[in-house]
Formats: sequence, structure tokens, C-alpha cells
Amino acid sequence: MRLVTFHDAHGTLRVGRLDGADGDVRVVELAARSMLDWLRGDGHAPTGRDHALGDVLLLAPIADPPSVRDFFAYEGHVATGSRLRGRDAIPEAWYAAPTFYFSNPASIQGPGTPVRRPEGCEWLDLELEIAAVIGEGGEIAGFTLLNDWSARDIQRAEMEVGLGPAKGKDFATSIGPWLVTPDELPLEDGRLRLTATASLNGEEIVSSDAGVMHWSWPQLVAHAAKETHLRPGDILGSGTLDGGSLLEINAAGGLGGEVRWLTPGDTVTIEAPGLGRLSAPIV
Repeated sequence: MRLVTFHDAHGTLRVGRLDGADGDVRVVELAARSMLDWLRGDGHAPTGRDHALGDVLLLAPIADPPSVRDFFAYEGHVATGSRLRGRDAIPEAWYAAPTFYFSNPASIQGPGTPVRRPEGCEWLDLELEIAAVIGEGGEIAGFTLLNDWSARDIQRAEMEVGLGPAKGKDFATSIGPWLVTPDELPLEDGRLRLTATASLNGEEIVSSDAGVMHWSWPQLVAHAAKETHLRPGDILGSGTLDGGSLLEINAAGGLGGEVRWLTPGDTVTIEAPGLGRLSAPIV
């Protein structure tokens, strides 16, 4: 099932499921008042109303998650970050347990919502990620695309203190365009067996295998729940897929041999089979 949060033609917030394929997709309206209610088990029944996909405005599937944890599950991305920080190897602690930071639930943005480059930032970056969303009982209810935007220069300075990331990250996190239940996706050994891509101004800049994550989704969920409890709507990010950021592309020689960061006027799109396409302009 593909689930969406949307505004109908009257601007009313609704929850729905997508029926159909290709050019004939309908949004079947559900009784849930919000996606959080749906994740808690409420409002699964259709209301009897449906809409053409082109007649609604898709929003972030979950606009106000209880929490956002973003992990660091791809070894290639971690290795690049370690090298750029002057380390000879990935810290042993990374192999001992999954690592995450808490991001900002108040900065969730939906498909098409412009991302404002933070004041003082010159090194704005994208991050190609997939997120799991927790449902009732602490299990994964669905997956969605996630772009964990990063102000690399701000992040670099503040992390010299030994805490963070903080302001280098919490200005925006884009998710969407929909939430996909696990039965709709190729899951094997707790990993999604699909390829995700990122494009800049319509040109693909990276293609990455989501299935090579070092830590599986069940391991990420178990670690997030350790000594606490997960609530419906909690978001768990995978961390950047290998090569899925300008940080890594620049470290490998850049785009066309030039170091490149995001600037106002750029449009970033990430996509993956089944998970759809998530775009945002930079302003």
C-alpha cells in the first residue's frame, strides 16, 4: 500500500492510499485525520471519496513525527567522512553498534517544498537516504525517501566542539512523496534490494545500491528501541547511501572535475523504484 497525506481541492488536510498505476492513479480518501492516527491503527476505512492524483497537493507523509533519528548505516559513506576528518580508518565503535543523531521534527518538509539555504552557508549538500516509519507495536509500518540536507561548512565548524551535528542539519529534512508498506518493496535479509538515484537540475549525479547497508533495518529498529520505546510516527533514517552526497562526489573529483555545492536556483531530485520521486528547489 502507498499512503499519502494531501490537501484536497478545498485545501483540507486528508490521508489517502494510492490505487492504480502509470497515468491512472487515484487517491482513495481514508477516514484517518492524520498519518499519525493511521499509524496508531485508526481510520483505515475509506470514506467513499477519491481524487485524481493531479488534483491534490501531496504533503510530507508525516508532518510532525514524534522523533527523527538519522543513522549512519552505509560503510562507504562513513569511510569517506572519516578520511575527510583526517582519520586513517572508521572508528571501531561504528562496527560495534549502529550510530545515529537526533534530527529536528519541526523541520520536516514535503515534496516540492523549497529548501532555503541557511544564512552563512556556502557548502549546502543533499543526502540520498531512505527512512523507515514506525507503526503500532514498534515495528516498521512503511518506508519513504528522505533527503537530510546538510550545511557542510556550518556542520564542520560546530562539530569541532565534539557535539553535533546541530545547526548544520536541523534547518530542513525532506520526506515523501508517500509512505510504502514493507510488503510492496523488495526486502531481503532486512535490507531493501533496490537502487536509488539523485539528480541535480535534471541530470543524474549518483546511483547507489540501497542493499549494501552494513546495519540492517531490524538492527536499526532494535538499537533505536534499546532502553526506551518507539512511538507510531517515529522516523529512522538510513544515513546517506554510498556516494549519495556532494561531499563524496567532491572528494572523488567533483562534477565534471569541479567542486560543486548547491546554490539557489538548483533543483534536487532523489528517487527509487516503488518509493517514488522527491524533488525540492533551493532558494
